[in-house]
Amino acid sequence: MIIKSKDANKKKAGVMNINEYKINSNFSGALIEINGNHGTLKCLKEDRIYFIIKGNGKFIINNKENAVSADDLIFIPKNTSYNIIGKMKYFLICSPEFNPDDDVFLE
Repeated sequence: MIIKSKDANKKKAGVMNINEYKINSNFSGALIEINGNHGTLKCLKEDRIYFIIKGNGKFIINNKENAVSADDLIFIPKNTSYNIIGKMKYFLICSPEFNPDDDVFLE
């Protein structure tokens, strides 16, 4: 399966520009550029994998700060609180597929 960029759902959400790619009910992906503070949240039903393409920043996972930069991979299990801060471009994989109703913002 190939999903072309022109078929992505493009949107702006707060400090992020997002190109979202629906794969199937088990997976979705998104190419995201962030410049700022995402806000602390936890996802109730999805595991998430972030791959940093460029830039740097930090992931605060369960109140522990982790510096990240290009080529780093971050795994966030469901029901784990985290925040993303920085100026980065990354690819996000969600399993099962992304559902905004499953995100609980904690700030």
